[in-house]
Amino acid sequence: MSDRTTVLLGFALLLTAALAAVVITRLRRDLIATLGETIAYLTGTRATRIAAVLVWAWLGWHFLAR
Repeated sequence: MSDRTTVLLGFALLLTAALAAVVITRLRRDLIATLGETIAYLTGTRATRIAAVLVWAWLGWHFLAR
């Protein structure tokens, strides 16, 4: 299996997990916060928003740039 295939399968797995999480949170809204609510909570302050942008940029630079 090539590196490209492994990366694509990894992203497909992440997408599937994210979609499953969205469906589960919609069905059990009383027990589990939705993805939007979780992100809003985690990025509630300026410091965490800056940290989220830096982490996103680091991930993009290290895993997506060639």
